[in-house]
Parts: sequence; structure tokens; C-alpha cells
Amino acid sequence: MMNAIVISIRFLFSHKWKIILTLLMTVAFVVILFPLSELNDLISSQVSKLTGNRVFLQLEKMHLNPLSASISFENIYIETPQISSLGSDELEISPSFSALLAKKPGGKITAKGFLKGDVEVSIHPTSSAEGLDKSAEKFKIGVVAGKINLKELQQTVNINLPIKGELNLTAQAVADLAMTEQPELDISMTILKFELASTSIPLQDFGQIALPEMKLGKIELKGRLSNGKFLIENGKLGTNQDEFYGDVKGDLSVTFQNNNGQINPIIGAYNISLDLFATQIFKDKAKLFLSFLDGYKIDSGSVSNYKFKVYSAQMGMPPQFTPLR
Repeated sequence: MMNAIVISIRFLFSHKWKIILTLLMTVAFVVILFPLSELNDLISSQVSKLTGNRVFLQLEKMHLNPLSASISFENIYIETPQISSLGSDELEISPSFSALLAKKPGGKITAKGFLKGDVEVSIHPTSSAEGLDKSAEKFKIGVVAGKINLKELQQTVNINLPIKGELNLTAQAVADLAMTEQPELDISMTILKFELASTSIPLQDFGQIALPEMKLGKIELKGRLSNGKFLIENGKLGTNQDEFYGDVKGDLSVTFQNNNGQINPIIGAYNISLDLFATQIFKDKAKLFLSFLDGYKIDSGSVSNYKFKVYSAQMGMPPQFTPLR
């Protein structure tokens, strides 16, 4: 018996490369010959069924990569009642095996050609030391987005503002996915070559407000959400080369509520300080818009400085304005 085992082991070692090659070829042939194209319609129908025909998914090609343990899709399109025709040239999903073994969500999703830019989203369970509280399991969520086209975004999610520009964003969050507790979030965002066409928007207690045409070389925002309050650490509108520019700081109450599985942000009290500058060219085309701020204006040649604070105990209540010292 012992001799048989020894002989078997020697045989395996002497032919180990042949065995490994055979296994690799078997896996390769299974992946190549597997009829992935036939799964496209099945995936689309299952998504529609599981969402009560509220989400329509269409994809052209699917690829399996056994080396990176990932699955990718080409030319994927999604439509929902809230979002019209959201697409990506390529979507790759790389699950985390450690998270799967623990029966928890985890891994990375990369979307190329998403709103003409690229997006990467990662999620994995935190250790107990990283969590905000031991009463609910937390996950670390990362989002990196680059070169997102604002006009495409505006058309996709039906934003009622004619905007253009290029959005770049980095965010890191630690959150309970059910939002039984408020998340922690760090965010850094820039918008390059921002443009707003002349338009008007309805504001509660102010009626219809006319917004002038606006072009800003860059918009920057860096902030942190903690304990239900978002702190604007650094906010800049434009540069001193623009017709209109300035700094924004302050904080606002932001909490998330889970309504039958739908996560909704609720904005409460806010306290925002603005230090804005307008050139004569901008003042000439934005007279009505800037007339609300004449009480906080300091003229210095052809440039006017508007320094004020706007605050309210609740979003939707009439805001209060005070000079900024």
C-alpha cells in the first residue's frame, strides 16, 4: 500500500507540468467555448423581472477573465423611471473572494465611457477598528470619477439647469449600507470649464430667479460629512481670471433616510459664508441677479466684492442674510 502511494506521488511529480497544462487548457476551453452571448438576454430579462420591469438593461458582449477573476460587459445601457439611457462603453466587475466567502458585498466596479468619462467604485467590509460603531456592520466605499461630462449628466438625470463642464471627483466613505446609522464621508471635487447658460429657476419664497450666463474656469469643493453635518473645508467658484469668482465656506445638515430600501438625503439647517467678486462685465449682464446683494457690496474700481452669510434653521424656510465680517 505504501509503495503504491509513493509510486503515485512520484508519477504526479514527474508529470506535474503536463497535469498543470491540461488543467489550464481545460479552463481556457471552457471559458472560450462557453456560450456567453446566450446569457445576455437572460440577464436582461432577470433584471427586469427582479425590479418589476422598472429597470431595463441591455448589453452586447460579455467576457470572463479567469486570470483576474473578473467579468466585463461591452456597450451596456440602463434605463429606469428616474434615469434615461445611462450607458458605458465597458463595465468590469471584479468581486472580492474574501468578501464572497464571508457572504458580504465586496469588490470593484470599473466603468469606461460612462458619461464620456471613467468611474471606479470599490467596496469592502471594514475591520471593527475602522467602523464608526460596533452596533452595525460598516463598509468602506471608494469612488473615483474622471472627465465626467456635465451636459451628459444633466440630460441623463434631468437636471433643470443648462450646464456644461468636466467633473472630476474622489470620495471615501464608511457607511452602514442600510443607513441605520449616518455615514462618514470625505469628498474632493473639481469642475473644469464650467458653463451655465442664461436661465431662470424657481426658488421657494423668492419666486422665479433669473440666472445670468456664467463661465468659470474651475470650481473646487473639498468637504467632510460627519455625524449628519457636512463641513465645506474649501470651496472656490472660478478664478481671478473669470468675470465672477469667490470663496465658499460653511456647513449644512445632511442626513440619509432609508424609505423601504430607497436611500434619500435630507438637507436641514445650513450656514454658508460667501466672499464673491464680480467684474464690471459680469455686473452689466447680471444686474437683476446681483441686485439682491447690493446691501453687501463693496466697490473697488470696476470690481465689486460681495461678502455675506446666508443661513436657515431648515431647508425650505426663508433664508437669513447678514454681512460677513
